[in-house]
Amino acid sequence: MMVKITSGASFGGAIKYDEGLLGKEQIYETIGYYGIDMDFDTWGRMTPNLQDITDSFEMQAALNPKVSQPVKHFAISWPPEDAERLTNEVMMEAVRQYLNEMGYGNTQYLVTRHLGTDNPHCHVVANAVDNNGKKISDYMERKRNAEVCKKITNEMGFSWGSHKSAKQSEIPTDCRQHTYEAARYEISRDIASAIPEVKNIKELPVVLMSKYGVTTELKLDNNGSPCGISFSKQIKDSTGKTVTCKFSGSKIDRQYSCKNLERIIIIWHNFPQLRKDAKNILDLHAKIKDTHRIPPRVEHQCEQLKKQISRLWKEEKKLQKSLPANIAKGALAVMLAIGFSTPLTTLVTALTASLVIAYQDNKLSRIQNQKANIAQDIKSIKQTFRPEPERHEENRPSQKLGFKLSL
Repeated sequence: MMVKITSGASFGGAIKYDEGLLGKEQIYETIGYYGIDMDFDTWGRMTPNLQDITDSFEMQAALNPKVSQPVKHFAISWPPEDAERLTNEVMMEAVRQYLNEMGYGNTQYLVTRHLGTDNPHCHVVANAVDNNGKKISDYMERKRNAEVCKKITNEMGFSWGSHKSAKQSEIPTDCRQHTYEAARYEISRDIASAIPEVKNIKELPVVLMSKYGVTTELKLDNNGSPCGISFSKQIKDSTGKTVTCKFSGSKIDRQYSCKNLERIIIIWHNFPQLRKDAKNILDLHAKIKDTHRIPPRVEHQCEQLKKQISRLWKEEKKLQKSLPANIAKGALAVMLAIGFSTPLTTLVTALTASLVIAYQDNKLSRIQNQKANIAQDIKSIKQTFRPEPERHEENRPSQKLGFKLSL
């Protein structure tokens, strides 16, 4: 069983393709649906009305207008060896299990089977907005897809078939599809597990080989800096034959290119301090917002920071529940690099300077020429970010605010 996933914005276009209405001569049959308007003929067969079904999908998608691509399209296929046993009932059983495993069990969908081809296959149009108006998460969708396909194939006893699209440079052409996908998925999990255990990318090959059996080739430029990376692992195919599957980092996942891996590792090890500084920023803002003049732009940035921290907390909890602890840490590191680290770092740095300026401007306007009081106020801000034990003033070194911003 193999599934190709695409996203889009037009329910009408996806349904027209699946129902054979785009000018292609293909035989199709509607074999299942959920949560949409459906018509039936006098024999009880489903006869979908394009406009009614499109309206049903669009009405539910309108519950969450923030979702710009509410159309999920799944092209599900099986090898020719399974054609005889794949009745509509068996195919729908596999489709329903797949949708539930992928998180689409509580949303609308339409299943159309295309006939007259060598390999049995069907197309599923599903709504990315569920029945409660929430967006269905597509986090790590490609990796979860490979795992679910493997699980259903094993549980329902489907054949594996041949991997026609395998590239000679990446994997032997006689390797099975599940072997290729399984190897890529396993290596991806191994990399995620190893990220929290290394301090720089040059340590990664040793950890991957010693703990996970993954061979890593790290290319260096003339200056000795990493400039390329690839991974390989031996895995058994369905016949019991051991196959060595090799991929460049970006073929595993675009975040696992050499440059991105370096960035992820740095971010992971620096993020605890960044998160503390972000909390201190929000604490300072709450402390002075009622008594000091803060520019509207800074107020808006503080609200952004609160939302980012809140979203980060939710995603972190979700990963901890859905993945083993070691993999969850690596997945969190990747997530930080993709969605949080750079904007959060920039925001915290900018807010630090802006809040301090607002704090000082307010004090200067209220307390003219009272340098001692102003100095004490600035000292209190420093303590907010880098609290230190009290020392004699003559022995106190000059202090700096987080992210090397001097006050």
